[in-house]
Amino acid sequence: MSEKRSGMWCGAILFFLCGLFFCCSHTASAGRVIDFQGAGKAQREAASKEVKQEKAHASLQEIRVGLLLGQKSVLISSDAGFSIVEDGSSKVLTTIAPNAAIKLEGGGAGIFLDGKRLSGASLRLVPQRAEGVFQIGAGHYRGSFFVRVESKGLDLIEQLSLDDYVNGVLAEEMPASWHIEALKAQAVAARTYALRSKGRHRSEGYDVCATTHCQVYGGVDAETPATRAAVAQTANQVLLYAGKPAETLFHSDSGGMTESREALWGAGVPYLVPVKEDVQRTSPWQVILSETDFLRKLAAAGKEVGSLKKIGLSPLVIGRGDAYRTPSGRVSHMTIEGSKRIVELTGSEMRSLFGLKSTLFDVKREKGQIVIAGFGSGHGLGLSQHGAERLAGRMKYDAILAHYYPGTKLEIQP
Repeated sequence: MSEKRSGMWCGAILFFLCGLFFCCSHTASAGRVIDFQGAGKAQREAASKEVKQEKAHASLQEIRVGLLLGQKSVLISSDAGFSIVEDGSSKVLTTIAPNAAIKLEGGGAGIFLDGKRLSGASLRLVPQRAEGVFQIGAGHYRGSFFVRVESKGLDLIEQLSLDDYVNGVLAEEMPASWHIEALKAQAVAARTYALRSKGRHRSEGYDVCATTHCQVYGGVDAETPATRAAVAQTANQVLLYAGKPAETLFHSDSGGMTESREALWGAGVPYLVPVKEDVQRTSPWQVILSETDFLRKLAAAGKEVGSLKKIGLSPLVIGRGDAYRTPSGRVSHMTIEGSKRIVELTGSEMRSLFGLKSTLFDVKREKGQIVIAGFGSGHGLGLSQHGAERLAGRMKYDAILAHYYPGTKLEIQP
């Protein structure tokens, strides 16, 4: 090795050691390390590269997710490292090294970091790099976090870009293996629904929750290459009606025809109306009960009728409404006549009481049994996910959206 190259190597080593000393002397880290090196590391690294490329096209809008609420304690780390910042003053309390874990605990007495109380009742966790991924318990998440102490423990509220949020929603709401056009349609519906839902939990300090009450959200662990592609290829696209985000409700399978919002909830909108599918009587299901069990469940719900005499409900014809059924054919109400009285139940009450998959059903009395047979799954409003998958073989996502939300406009929102 020449003298010149030897000197260069010595200088490089000295620079590395100095940098290591500087990093260690200015960074607090605990002894525990959450496993960022284990299973899924390669997938997360690949995802991070894709995310960097997609950020250039991503929406500037952010959303706050009520991710973990009422936690007694949480283990937290980040592959990029992060700062713990006092929420009110923005003072940096400490900085945590990449992959090093801390334990936060909370209660009425305040927030504790590895057993030591921190000042203030709320903190922010800010990654050292925008593309950094937090690990909280077993889950992985993007963005930054707001941490507050409540009487029941700690609340962790995630703040991240709208499209990062949609990345964490898409595969939780639709199988990632489905056709890319169906995934793109679902991505636009989920993004629009999130925009319309912003502030739904404002009184609780965040925009949306991570459950079916809003949309199911799984963070980075829910992302796949296919779902990230669907989100990226529809970046910033939303459905508008009269210049505002549409109410892009969706469900698993319409059974052959979607429902109108007015028929289900009493207040309609022009774009949530019955839409007939190319394929009818999809996702068939059946519930069979003995007459005794049927009457027992009714009685337990305060609907006791005595011995069963008659069930009042017209036969199911998809797309035909009558006194008992909505225009899509779903049960609006039905009657049950017994020896003591007649009771009326809505289709939704029947669905809840007997665990039915939808309100698109028939009820028959056969040899001492009650047979409830129907089609589809879910409330039937808006986009049918299985229907979108069937259409995706011959339709682009914008046509699928126009099919299920007629009269809306697909537009780009910065």
